[in-house]
Amino acid sequence: MTGDTGVSSPETSEYKFRVVMLGEERVGKTSLIRRFTENRFEEEYKQTLGTTFSTKDTKLLDGNGTKRLVRLVVWDMGGTATYRELRRQYMRGAAGGVIVYDVTRPETFMAMNRWFEVFRNTCPNAPVVVCANKVDLVDQRMVPVEPGHMLRDWFQADYFETSAKTGERVADVFKRLARRILMQTLDKTPSPLM
Repeated sequence: MTGDTGVSSPETSEYKFRVVMLGEERVGKTSLIRRFTENRFEEEYKQTLGTTFSTKDTKLLDGNGTKRLVRLVVWDMGGTATYRELRRQYMRGAAGGVIVYDVTRPETFMAMNRWFEVFRNTCPNAPVVVCANKVDLVDQRMVPVEPGHMLRDWFQADYFETSAKTGERVADVFKRLARRILMQTLDKTPSPLM
């Protein structure tokens, strides 16, 4: 495979895309990745120091109904200000981004525009998914659905309400992002001559 956003060859239909997880600390970025890649959840919080990554292969249908094997390399980036410059370096060349907030903490929602701007300035054409996480905490929810829909429209992004704990809609986030990146990549790839 060639690079983080490239194609190995038209015959194999294998693609590898690097995506980044962004958002304030403790919004559940690591838990979402772990749920998607390992189908597990850990109750105990462990701060992400710097950056880590996980991979997962998934099969997707392209616009013509052809199955394509896609490997997502998901970079988990610490949400504290300490890692600001490191995040920018790892964002460069990313094929897509997931920006996460915690529905029980309005301040994480209020920071979404900053995260979006940083990502958009670094990766101007990469698709974005907005992820409203921790929806299983119904009694503690402070950010309703409507502001999330406003972000979706403003960022021109997909929007999902997720729970890393229960697994609700987690796979949908990554599969939707992978499909958007795949379609964008296929649109840019010249067709073979007949």
